[in-house]
Amino acid sequence: YYHEGHSWVHPEKGGRLKIGMDDFAGKILGQADGFSLPERGATLRQGRKGWSLTRNGRKAAFLSPMTGRVFAVNRKALEHPDIALEDPYSEGWLLVIEPAVKEGELKRLYHEEQSTQWLEAENRKLLELLGPEYERLAATGGEPVSDLFGHFPEIGWETLVKTFLKTEP
Repeated sequence: YYHEGHSWVHPEKGGRLKIGMDDFAGKILGQADGFSLPERGATLRQGRKGWSLTRNGRKAAFLSPMTGRVFAVNRKALEHPDIALEDPYSEGWLLVIEPAVKEGELKRLYHEEQSTQWLEAENRKLLELLGPEYERLAATGGEPVSDLFGHFPEIGWETLVKTFLKTEP
């Protein structure tokens, strides 16, 4: 399952949910210097700030994809933030939560065909930000390079965060 703020949710055995940053966010923001993750026991609310990523003094807040209590935090991602970019769906997970209301909130996330359509729309949005000289990439199936911000700083950190994470930096 994907949240519009570029995080993912994976149901785990026992009803808990593993959560992380999707690879699209990693590609557009590039290498993180660190993460600010909530403490174990903290309560997250779907659609509100859940955690943040820091890069060269810039922050990017991520919206929580689900409501629940934080059960676990990936210490490995805190110590080695590069893992969230290199392996976002496995070793790079960020949190495990015990959901407050799972079924209703999961229905608000993108899943299966919906997630494919949403990611295609996000790619088109990105190509529009890059400008007309990159429009032909859409027809060739071009994907964002790793560290888009590093390659195209003129787009602006704030623009990327507001556009794709749906938050203020």
